[in-house]
Amino acid sequence: MGILVFVLLAGATAFGQTCTFTLSPASRSVPASPDTVGTLTVTASSSTCARTAVTDSPDWLTISFGTTGTGNGTIGYRVEENRTASVRNGSITVGNARFTISQGAASCTLSISPTSAQVLRTAGTGTLRVESNCTWTAASNVEWLRVTSGASGNGAGTVAYAYDDNASTAQRRGVINVGGRGFSLTQEGVQCTVSVNPTAADFGGDGGTGTIAVTSACAWQVSASQNWIAITSGSSGNGNGAVGYRVAPNTANAARQAAIAVGNQSVTVRQGATELPVISAVTNAASFARDAAAPGTVVAVFGQRLGPAQIATAQLTADGLSLATALSGTRVLFDDTPAPMIYALDSVVSAVVPYNTEGKRSTKVVVEYQGRRSAEATLNLAATAPGIFTANASGTGQAAALNQDLTPNSAGNPQARGGTIVLYVTGEGVTDPPGVDGRLNATPLPQPVAPVIVSIGGAVAQVTYKGGVFGVTPGLMQINAVVPPAAPTGGAVPLTVIIGGVTAQREVTVAIQ
Repeated sequence: MGILVFVLLAGATAFGQTCTFTLSPASRSVPASPDTVGTLTVTASSSTCARTAVTDSPDWLTISFGTTGTGNGTIGYRVEENRTASVRNGSITVGNARFTISQGAASCTLSISPTSAQVLRTAGTGTLRVESNCTWTAASNVEWLRVTSGASGNGAGTVAYAYDDNASTAQRRGVINVGGRGFSLTQEGVQCTVSVNPTAADFGGDGGTGTIAVTSACAWQVSASQNWIAITSGSSGNGNGAVGYRVAPNTANAARQAAIAVGNQSVTVRQGATELPVISAVTNAASFARDAAAPGTVVAVFGQRLGPAQIATAQLTADGLSLATALSGTRVLFDDTPAPMIYALDSVVSAVVPYNTEGKRSTKVVVEYQGRRSAEATLNLAATAPGIFTANASGTGQAAALNQDLTPNSAGNPQARGGTIVLYVTGEGVTDPPGVDGRLNATPLPQPVAPVIVSIGGAVAQVTYKGGVFGVTPGLMQINAVVPPAAPTGGAVPLTVIIGGVTAQREVTVAIQ
C-alpha cells in the first residue's frame, strides 16, 4: 500500500503510465496591492491521474482550494499584498507543471518622528524613529549636528545624533536628512543680558506712540506679539539703544494686552477699549445702496457700538401718533436733527431721513449711544433714491410683494397676469401732503411728488396706487401695479421701479403666471 501511494503522488497511473499535467495560465504578473485572487485550470493526461498542488511561497502565495484531486480540475490561489519595496516571485507546482507569479514592489514609504526639536545651548544627544519599507540613509547639513548611529538602514530603524555647544548669542538651526525627510534641530544661543525701561505702558482706546530705552552689552532683536503694535524704529540693535512703537486705535469694545519682546525682556502694553460708536456705512435700508438718500428714506447705519446688544424695535411717542427718536439710548442725527427710529442694535440701526434735508446736497450723520457720539459720516442727498424691499432683506432676489389676494408673492405662489401686485419701497422723496418726521400716516395719505414707473419683465405696468401706508411711518411707500398681459411668466421675472427718473436696484424679481 505504501508503494502505491508513492507512485500516485509521483504522477504515475495505477498501470505504470506516466501522468502529465498542464496549467493554464502558466504565469501571471500582479501589482503590489491590493490582495489578488485567481484560478488555474489543470488539464491531466488521464482522468485517473492524481494531483497535488504545492506552493513555494507559503507566507504570501497560498492555495485557496483544489489542493488535491484526480484528473482535470481548478485550483484557486491568493496573493497577499506586497508591503515591501522589492519585487517577489513565487510558484505553484502540480506534478510536472509549474505556474509562476511575479508581484510588483510596493512604493517606498518613509516617515520620521519627531520632525523637529528645540534644545538648549549646551551639547546633547537625541534619537529619531524611522518607519519605512525601503532602504535609507541619514546625514546632517551642518558640522555641529552629527549622526552618531543609524546612518543607513532598511525598513524601520533608529537614528541617533549629537550636537555641540552653541557659543554664539544667535540661535542656530541644523537639519538631518533621512531618506528625503528632514528633521530640524533649533538650538538656542547664549543668553544676552538686556534691560528695558519702562517694563509696561498703558494706552487709551485711540492708541498712540511710545519709546523703550534698551541697555545691553550685546545684540538684540525686537518683536511685537500682536499686529496692532507696529515697531517704528529700533527693530534691532547692538548695545544700548531705543525702540519706538505705535499702538493702533482699539476698535473692539474690550480692553486688550500685548507684549513687545526686546532680547530676553518683555514690555507689557495695555490698551483700553474705544468707547465711542463707530459708523462704517449708511445705506438705503431696502437696496443697501450707498449712493444717496432722499428726504424720508428709511436708512440702515452699520458700525460698532451703535446700540444695545439685543435689538430694540420701534416705539411710539406718549401720544401714540409718532415714532420715537430714541431707542434704548440710541439716536441718529442728521445735521443735528434727531430722526425717527425703526430699530437699534449694536452693529446696525435704522432710522428715517428727516424731511428738512430737502434741497441739501449732503447731510452729516451721527449716531449717539448712551450719550457718546460717533464721528460724523457724510450721506449724499438726492430728490429721489428708490429702493425695493426684498423678501430676504438682502436687497436682491424676490421682492417683498403681495399678490392681489394679499398672500405673499413667491415662485410657489405667483400672481397671474392682469392681477394686481403690491410692492413696498422707500426713497420716494417729497410727498403731497408733505411728510412730517415720524408722524404715522393718516388720511389723506401722502403721495410722492415725483412720477412712479413700474415695469415687469420689460412690460410697463399700470400703477393704480402709489403712496403711504395707513398707520405706518412716512418713508415706506406702497405701490399697486397691474401685471401687464405682455409680462413674461416665471418664478423670477425682473422688476423695475423708477421714481423721479431714478431706477431702484437691479436683480429684484417677482413671480408671474
